[in-house]
Amino acid sequence: MSQIIGVIPILATPFNKNGDINFIDYEKECEFLINSDVNGIGLALGSEIFKLDFEEKEKLIKILYKSIHQSKKKINIIINTGTSSMNETIRLSKQAQDLGADALMVMPPNLIALNDSEIIQYYEAISNNVPLPIVMQDISGASLSNNLIVNLANNIEHCRYVKLEVPPTPLKIEGLLNLNPKDLIILGGASGNYYIEETLRGAKGTMPGSYIPDVFVKTYKLLKNNKWEEAYEYFNNYVPMLRYLSQGLSFSYYLSKYILCKRGIFESNNVRPPSINPNAQAYKEMDSFIKQLKLSNEK
Repeated sequence: MSQIIGVIPILATPFNKNGDINFIDYEKECEFLINSDVNGIGLALGSEIFKLDFEEKEKLIKILYKSIHQSKKKINIIINTGTSSMNETIRLSKQAQDLGADALMVMPPNLIALNDSEIIQYYEAISNNVPLPIVMQDISGASLSNNLIVNLANNIEHCRYVKLEVPPTPLKIEGLLNLNPKDLIILGGASGNYYIEETLRGAKGTMPGSYIPDVFVKTYKLLKNNKWEEAYEYFNNYVPMLRYLSQGLSFSYYLSKYILCKRGIFESNNVRPPSINPNAQAYKEMDSFIKQLKLSNEK
């Protein structure tokens, strides 16, 4: 596998009105991301992965792997396998490995308070049992201190990446790099809200939603060619919408899928229950963003 850098969107999972996965729309979404020239694709919290059973995850990973294989493009597959059970996390990680995943994304357990020593044991057990790179996930409710991230990166073989989601992420990147971690690659998360600021401080990629991969890829290419002012001018058109979407998972699930509907990828923006659908005003405001940014393929 190549390094996990660049634009790595997280798939949304399309559901029909009965809460079953719409696999036809899911295949369209995979093709949409692949054709946008992304560097990687993930199944994670943004995919409502915690609402999927073992067999559903298996089918989704298989479809993603097949889509990438048929495209003949080098696109990494990252699967979120973290749970509060070490044994279940290892089981899901082995499933992901067997189905073609290139890396795992794992947040620390968050249902009970753990000290640093217990978190180290958790990641160590995963690394010892599944020989895939681990993207440590620093997320609200399961945050990792800078010192702990560096300890994990320096002492556990497969803890090679960290995805930062707890703001202010640009300042966290500065703090991490000041500790001189060994071979640690930093990725931004949180819907890509601070992508340029994170890149400026040393992040090597971002893991946004799947609804505007083309926008992130264009920005990535501009940054890669040191066209910072052009990147700022272009990307900042989309920042108000990104930050509007960052008002909670349920809110984001519905409205990000709504964008995918407008772009002709999904038939509906159903979210598997339990969930709270935004009100009419939220959809009206989202329509304004979509119109302003010319995101709709509707005639």
